[in-house]
This record gives sequence, C-alpha cells and structure tokens, in this order.
Amino acid sequence: MSIARTLALALLFAASPITLPAQRTTLDSLRAVTEIAVGRARWEVLDEVIATLRTTAASPAGARDPWVHYDLGYVLHRRASALLLSDQVPKAKPLLEESERVLAKAQELGAGPAATALRGAVTGQLAGASGMFAAMRLGPRAFKLLDEAVAAAPKDPRVALVNGMSRLNAPRAFGGGPNKGEPELRRAVALFTEDRSTSPQPTWGRVDAHIWLAIALEKLGLRDEARAELQKALAIVPGHLWVTKELLPALDAQSRKPGAR
Repeated sequence: MSIARTLALALLFAASPITLPAQRTTLDSLRAVTEIAVGRARWEVLDEVIATLRTTAASPAGARDPWVHYDLGYVLHRRASALLLSDQVPKAKPLLEESERVLAKAQELGAGPAATALRGAVTGQLAGASGMFAAMRLGPRAFKLLDEAVAAAPKDPRVALVNGMSRLNAPRAFGGGPNKGEPELRRAVALFTEDRSTSPQPTWGRVDAHIWLAIALEKLGLRDEARAELQKALAIVPGHLWVTKELLPALDAQSRKPGAR
C-alpha cells in the first residue's frame, strides 16, 4: 500500500468510531510509513502522520490508548530532530514541547518505561533548544527520567538507545559526551539482537542504534569502527539518506585530512 493510501485510510479511521483492534492495525501501518519516511528523509510525510495521529488522539478510542499518545510523541520527536539537525530550532521547539506533553500522557495511561525514556530524551532536546536557565532545569529532569526508565527496563533496547543518544548529545558540563554515550549505544546494539518486540510495544530503533553508535565512535576518533556501523545500518535500511548523503561523506572527508587515521 502506498504512503498516500495508508495516510488516507488512517485519517478516515481516526475520525470514525472504530474498535481498538482496527485502530491498532491502522497505527501499525502508520508506524511503517514513519520509518520509511525517516529513511528517505520525507519530512512532509511525517507532517501528515503527525496530523493523523493528532486526530486519532482526540478520538474517543484514541484518547484512552497509551500507544496512540506514544506514537504521536515519537513522530513529533523524529520531526523535531530533523529540524534541529538543520538548525531550525524555533520550528523544532514547539514540536518538542508537544511531544513532551503527549509522552507524559502516554506514561499516565500505562505506556511504561518506553514512554518514560522517550520523554527523557525529548526533555533533553528541549534543554538544548532552550536558554541556559531553562537548560539547567530541564537537563537534570531529562537524566532523572532516563535513569528511571533504565532502572525499570534494563534490557529494553529502545530505552538503552535513547539513553545513549541523550548522553552522547548532552554537554560535557552536564555529564554528556561520547565517552558517556558510546557504552550505552553499544549496549543498545547488543540488546537489539535479542529484541522480539511486537505491537503495541514499539518496534523502531534497530537501524538508529547502529547510526548513533557510529556517530559516537567517530567522535572518539574510531573511524573504521564508525564506518562498519554505518554499513550495518545500510544493511537494515538500504539507501538510508542520512547515512548515504551526510554521515558517510562526512566520515570520508575526515579520513582524507592530513594525519587522519
């Protein structure tokens, strides 16, 4: 089914008094659309998914479903992350604020450590997108949420992944950096080899674990290992645009510099 067809059906179901099983089937389709859109950098598609999930979350069935709110928070996080990478902080910040709110709702409805961890990651992104005073308040809150999630679900690969990403991207002054993020990202990669998660639990993240481990390894000067992780990511999602158009070319450019190893 095409992306456009899936979105059209999802929006129709979201506006209708359907059963929770039918809603779950539709949301699973939206999850697939989201991952394809991320791999192809089709950000306008994520905007449509967000609009559909907002409608679903406002429906009688969706309002009670923790995974509707989780999915909305996740896609908002993905869209905001793309904006942050292109230095569009003013556009990213309201999406992060909305993501934090709906993930808090997902927690309240029972989405567990998965929602707690993702909320922690989003709070960390908000800290980076805010002024210094807000960052001093939001940074510790982000780490507190991540610590709670890791304690509650130490073997969950997505919890390890967002924890590692957050530690990697946090300023060193706040306890972040590649030395903090790399071990947790390596742990996430290992945990994904045993992951058998199925709907309604989240199933995303396997390719992201390799990508973010590669980023951490590059920051540590381990370029050959970083390249190997990016190749593993491409084996999962062939043609992933961030990998092929940005990360690998940047790694190659670093390797060509005088004195590079």
